[in-house]
Amino acid sequence: MTNSDVNVDRSNSPPVDPTFDQPIKADSEVLIIGAGPAGCAAAITLARAGRQVRIIDQHTFPRDKVCGDGLIPDSLQALEALGVLDTVLERATLVKGLACHGPAGGTLHIPGKLAVLPRRDLDMILVRKALDEGAEMIASARFNAVLTEQDSQGQEQVVGANITIGDRATGSQLDLRARWVILATGAAAGPLKAAQVCERSLPSAMALRTYVRNPDWADRLEHLEISWHRSYAPGYGWVFPAPDGLFNVGVGLYGMHNPTLKDKIRHMVSGSPARTNKLNLHGLFERFVQSSPRVRDLVEGGEIVADIKGAPLRCSLEGASPSRPGMLVTGEALGSTYALTGEGIGKAMETGMLAAQAILSNTSDQVKVSQAYQQALDSIRPKFAIYQRANIINQMPWLINLAIRRGNASPRLVNRMSLVLEEKANPARLFTFRGAWKFLTE
Repeated sequence: MTNSDVNVDRSNSPPVDPTFDQPIKADSEVLIIGAGPAGCAAAITLARAGRQVRIIDQHTFPRDKVCGDGLIPDSLQALEALGVLDTVLERATLVKGLACHGPAGGTLHIPGKLAVLPRRDLDMILVRKALDEGAEMIASARFNAVLTEQDSQGQEQVVGANITIGDRATGSQLDLRARWVILATGAAAGPLKAAQVCERSLPSAMALRTYVRNPDWADRLEHLEISWHRSYAPGYGWVFPAPDGLFNVGVGLYGMHNPTLKDKIRHMVSGSPARTNKLNLHGLFERFVQSSPRVRDLVEGGEIVADIKGAPLRCSLEGASPSRPGMLVTGEALGSTYALTGEGIGKAMETGMLAAQAILSNTSDQVKVSQAYQQALDSIRPKFAIYQRANIINQMPWLINLAIRRGNASPRLVNRMSLVLEEKANPARLFTFRGAWKFLTE
């Protein structure tokens, strides 16, 4: 069974596909490259404000996307702002919070209003909302390069994009011009390089995911289940209950691109490039499954209905320039995923809305728009930095054992964690030295 068989689109609407029998207008006010959460959030915000918006994406929709599919409070807040929360919750599995499993076997439950909906369905809902608001879309359109011109001061500025519609080898190329281009192409380095905004090719982390169908477990999991174990450190595994007896099972791994100590020494002695670790997806998945009797029972008693697939993650608002004249970079292309947790859907939508709001603030002045966007990003950057520092937890699973013991002994600490999850409390209360000291000694 293929990934396309796993989840059906329940929006009762036809797939989004390019219309070849109608001429495509070459110009638009805003061209958005990428129709994921960030791109659609920008499109919805701009189209609502009356801007002429065009979205392009290399896929037709609905389409699969490697992701944990978990929707935590920041995602739900963004979906509400975009006007699709009710539609999403009608289709999603609602869960009671997080269940954190430590290597020693302990479990800590952190309450919260969370949900799970496969990205195939979520992204389709967002695309439909963007089209309903008045945006146009060209699917099966691959981004090749930016179009640039010299402004009156001789500075190069982005004025559009060159795309290929259809198959890369046999499709037709087209130049699309726009006053603004928003790059929302996800974590892949290729589009960032093509747009000349890539500052680091390697991702921050990798995630792998499959789907397991096991209807017998449909009522047994009421939380987003997250596990830590030395066999797949530095990282974590997850089991998230999706609709219809389906479970998203995956592993997030940090630091796999870092060279080993042996390679570093070889580089120092011989000057040869330090090699990076290669990720064995099936081996990593098997280590996760075998490390937990609970996960093993779920997987072995069910049916794996999708290939194990991996995808890169970009974290901490690092790895790409947020803007260049005429272009803003948003979503995971910008690094909108939190380190430590790997949560990125909510922050992708938030950065997409911030990019749109910056354009709306002063459409004609590129400098002011870029400054407004940079200021908006600077306002959220401290939280990303805190999660980046806290990512040491994934390297030291024994810390999870300690946190679980402390949390189970103190309802007040669990409440503090719940407030951080809901973004109603500063994560510094947990993930700084002072916060950790209070956590361990209160």
